[in-house]
Amino acid sequence: MSRAGKLFFICVFSLVAFGIVMTYSASAIYAERAYHDPQFLLIRQTIYVLLGVVLFFMTAALRPDFWQVHARKLGLLAVAGLALVFVPKVGHLAGGAQRWIGLGLFNFQPAEFAKLAVCIYLSDYLSRKAKEIKKGSLLIFIPPLMLVGIISVLLLLQPDLGSTAFISLTTFLLFFLSGIRIVYVASVVLAALPVFYFLVIRVPYRLSRVTAYLNPWEDPQGSGFQMIQSLLAFGLGGVQGVGLGQSTQKLFYLPSGYNDFIFAIIGEELGLIGTLCVAGVYFTIFLCGMSMAARAKSDFQRLSISSLTLLIVFQAVVNMMVATGLVPTKGLPLPFLSYGGTSVVMNLIATGIILSMDRTKP
Repeated sequence: MSRAGKLFFICVFSLVAFGIVMTYSASAIYAERAYHDPQFLLIRQTIYVLLGVVLFFMTAALRPDFWQVHARKLGLLAVAGLALVFVPKVGHLAGGAQRWIGLGLFNFQPAEFAKLAVCIYLSDYLSRKAKEIKKGSLLIFIPPLMLVGIISVLLLLQPDLGSTAFISLTTFLLFFLSGIRIVYVASVVLAALPVFYFLVIRVPYRLSRVTAYLNPWEDPQGSGFQMIQSLLAFGLGGVQGVGLGQSTQKLFYLPSGYNDFIFAIIGEELGLIGTLCVAGVYFTIFLCGMSMAARAKSDFQRLSISSLTLLIVFQAVVNMMVATGLVPTKGLPLPFLSYGGTSVVMNLIATGIILSMDRTKP
């Protein structure tokens, strides 16, 4: 393993350990009221992490060509998983969204697996078609766009616009990294803008998020409530923070403080210093990932490491931007830190895949 890979490993597992601490800090009061056990969510998150660690070592031990051989199967599994959420007694409805598959005591979110599967599938396909891409052929992009289109439709039916946007962004980035002419990528992006406009502006609850982002004080007890409480958390934290475990916003003021808005709780308890340290770790993960991609043995490994690293880092960037009011509110976990089983398990698997490819000599 390269030095970049070792540092990548240290950064990821530092975030995982810190995430367990912050999950308990942010969720104890809520868990006491909801489940009569302040450690309820802590125990569940610890189980998720242990499962993720086991799967991390399993994936890290596999040869890189394993993922290339099974890339198309992963794409089909992603489609099947997204379709299963609509099967009665299999799919699980929560918060008005049909996004989970019930597994007894736990629920699995296929959208998280679909993100990983799309990265592997596109990396394999584009690396195999490198010669045709260099010739400027556009027909070569029809098969991957069809698969991504099917996945996007299934996600929008759940509905899950955020995951759709991330998969679309990953697709465009991989097309760019594979050598497609930038004018083609720009044309597809411009063609997709009216679709996203319709999906956001014409849907009332999404439009309310945009208006709350533009002026949260216009409806402080409604659509702007979560954003205002998040900003108050950062304000209360100041530079040094109020101290670990001393947050007041987690006392039922800030919704999803242990999940989507855990970064705001970090800002309140550990201040600007804590948030900058977290952001710095994600930036280090980005640099290490790009370094490993640069020394990759094959185009498949280069594209896989790049896309999986960017998938983790982009989710972190968007989550932190949401918490600080820089973009409209979107339910998106902070990788390795937020409470959530599917997210932490899939991100640890992605880490294992990245490091398995880094073990091969360039």
